[in-house]
Amino acid sequence: MKKLIALILALMLALSVVCLAAADEKPYAGKTLTISTFAFNAELLQKNIYDPFMELTGCTVVADGASNAVRVTKLAEAAAGEYDVVIIGDMFVKQLMAEGKIDTLDASKLTNLDALYENAKAPMGEGYGPAYTFNRLGIVYDPDTCPIEITSFADLWNPELADYIAIPAITNTSGPLFFYGAAAAFGLEPGKDDEAIFAKLAELKPNVKSTYTSANNTISMLNQGEVCAAVLLDYSYTTAKSANPKYVWVNPAEGMWGGYNMLNIITGSENKELAELFIDFYLSYDVQYAEAIDGVDSPVRTDIELDEEHAMNFTYGDMVNQLILPDWDFVTENLPAWTESWNETFSVQ
Repeated sequence: MKKLIALILALMLALSVVCLAAADEKPYAGKTLTISTFAFNAELLQKNIYDPFMELTGCTVVADGASNAVRVTKLAEAAAGEYDVVIIGDMFVKQLMAEGKIDTLDASKLTNLDALYENAKAPMGEGYGPAYTFNRLGIVYDPDTCPIEITSFADLWNPELADYIAIPAITNTSGPLFFYGAAAAFGLEPGKDDEAIFAKLAELKPNVKSTYTSANNTISMLNQGEVCAAVLLDYSYTTAKSANPKYVWVNPAEGMWGGYNMLNIITGSENKELAELFIDFYLSYDVQYAEAIDGVDSPVRTDIELDEEHAMNFTYGDMVNQLILPDWDFVTENLPAWTESWNETFSVQ
């Protein structure tokens, strides 16, 4: 009898261990979610997004960080199933869509979608991914080294800035935004007045130290005094100002051209359900708030309130409705010709 009781107790203990293990098991343990993303702010993204998501689901997140242009090429050449999610700017989403690399998603599974600004829910059309942040283009300058006060894009043509400014390459996320801003500075219209716009850019060339592809490198140039002013997206200002609090941000007088960074699923993903869960998690209150407080990204949720200190560098609140958003179909159609003229103008600096 004692042996029987001991056996029963042993079986009960074993069963309880199995039940506890089952209860403690993460729903996606053993799965790997591979993300194509920015290299910018990698440590903060790990802290605010990847680590909490892995803890929640049990999956492993592998983040492959590089510039937008590099990643578009990698994704075009990648085998099906190599990547699951792409985190990238709007212009590049359009390019990937044209190449059949962006899959649709089930918006009904995104529990956080209703909390977003309306223009962030499906910027590229129903069935495609949401924006997770807004951005706007401005000018950052060092008042200690810059010989003039800057208030507009037009000021960049001032001859006192000879060989002293940085502007984004046309193939950058911010490149077409600057193209529109430069056109507006002289009352011109992209697609209609392209020859005149490039004539004005040729006049700007003596002032241009760098046509950059990396915001990080451009901020380093500011810090080292190689340039005194740079055309940058707002989230780069946070990094720049941490190095020098005196740096000034300018919303150009011509207007605020802006756009989105977006979350989408890569065609051929073998983890589509997990990818949708990740996108929804990225839009959650906790993630959006943490990213804003850490100065990484402006929130797209309407229920997040930021104090003046944290909101000042972001496209936030009423500013969202003031953004001038390009027609990205039009940009994609014209970009090859613009790029050719840009390279002729700036000789691929």
